[in-house]
Amino acid sequence: MLETIIAIAVVSLAIAGATSAVRTGLVGASIAKEQVKAFYLTQEAIEVIRNKRDGNILANFNGTPTSWLAGISEVGAPCAPGNTCVVDASAYSLSNLGCSGWNSCPYLRQDPSAYLYGYNGSWTQTVFRREVQIENVAVDEINISVQVSWTHGAATRSFKTKAVLMKWF
Repeated sequence: MLETIIAIAVVSLAIAGATSAVRTGLVGASIAKEQVKAFYLTQEAIEVIRNKRDGNILANFNGTPTSWLAGISEVGAPCAPGNTCVVDASAYSLSNLGCSGWNSCPYLRQDPSAYLYGYNGSWTQTVFRREVQIENVAVDEINISVQVSWTHGAATRSFKTKAVLMKWF
């Protein structure tokens, strides 16, 4: 009888250890998945800003005098130096949406059918906040900081990317 009780205890400990290892692996995989999404969301914001810069420069070649920073970080623009803004890739826009600094912008939303991320009020709210700050460094150079933050359980996590954008012509 005593041997049976000891055998059951040993098997129970082995099962508990294996269950704990599986749980830790699943949590780690979930966090890694969120980090990959955050990475791509930061890169998407930088690409939208880069595309706007390129469009402004190309407008000059087409005869429309346009500042290379038009709609990006000029005075009065949502992402003007000192402001925190959001980038909506689905609408190809930069806006303020009530941001007052890091961790103050609204949560990104996701289109449930096309899986696009943006700020359309009818889309499903996600756990991610994407925020952008731009600093004018020189006449032909800006620094872009993009932070994506989210909560996983009780922990707040974030991923931040910085990029330098220059007037290429």
